[in-house]
Amino acid sequence: MSLRTFILICLIFVGYCKESGEKHLTILTQSIGSMLVSEIGDKTFFLAAILSMKFNRLAVFAGAAGALVLMTAISCAFGIIVPTLLPRFYTAIVVTIIFYFFGGKLLFDWYHMENEGDKEELKQVEMELEELDKKLLSSHKIIDPENPTEGQKTNLASVVPIQQIVWQAFIMTFLGEWGDRSQITTISLAAVQDADIVFLGCSIGHLICTTIAVVGGKLLAHQISEKTVNLVGGIVFIIFGLMHTYELMTGNLD
Repeated sequence: MSLRTFILICLIFVGYCKESGEKHLTILTQSIGSMLVSEIGDKTFFLAAILSMKFNRLAVFAGAAGALVLMTAISCAFGIIVPTLLPRFYTAIVVTIIFYFFGGKLLFDWYHMENEGDKEELKQVEMELEELDKKLLSSHKIIDPENPTEGQKTNLASVVPIQQIVWQAFIMTFLGEWGDRSQITTISLAAVQDADIVFLGCSIGHLICTTIAVVGGKLLAHQISEKTVNLVGGIVFIIFGLMHTYELMTGNLD
């Protein structure tokens, strides 16, 4: 997908939401915002950032974005099922509690975090990708997979087929999203809001984050302040919780 096409799609959806009413625009905004604060600085964000430094960026973007959109569709499907198992009013209460929980958890982590965080997510991703490098070096018969030189790593990027890069980015991103905060948030939003708008908003949010990661690469990953991300994310989730509380109190659940 080209940047021009992506911008055009975004404009179409914003126009559609405006024509459909303020509520749809609010849902779209919540969906995009929740994905931005959930994904920036997350494991899958670092995964796309570091992979894009090693391999073809378009291939990494295609694999990661495809996995995230598919996961969003699955999560929205789960969200559609939830109201059939639980009355809508109680579903809305659970969703509101989830927003407060995520907000409180992020603010708690922010308060107790040192100024220079250890970036555990980034370290974990780097370790996983080191193992991936060794497997690819071995499978493509590049010598010394245990201690590859920079030249061998450069050679690896040139010999790995594009489709294999796409597949690796897809699989690692898809598995990394299971049980993630963004997945739970998507399920929660789809359970109480229009699932089609939630799907579009969350997908746009994921694509924005993936684009930032792929373009910024590893340099951006190291510059991101996890403490600041937690603070902003916590505030945003608390605001969303307050918005849902207001809807509960006013009975505006449709």
